[in-house]
Amino acid sequence: METFPIVKRRDEKQCGEYRTKRVILEIYDEMLEAIETGELYRTRLELPPPDQPVAHGPRAGVEV
Repeated sequence: METFPIVKRRDEKQCGEYRTKRVILEIYDEMLEAIETGELYRTRLELPPPDQPVAHGPRAGVEV
């Protein structure tokens, strides 16, 4: 994460910390916990709706 100095400087100026790095590491830890516990990982990111003409159909075992 230290290879993105512009993002780091912007975060530190706007947030007082390297927020992007912290959030990415938190999400990584949440994903690892889901793997270890067998729980379904649910992203905290807000994703836009898919473009229906190019979207894949639902996959078995994946909650939407």
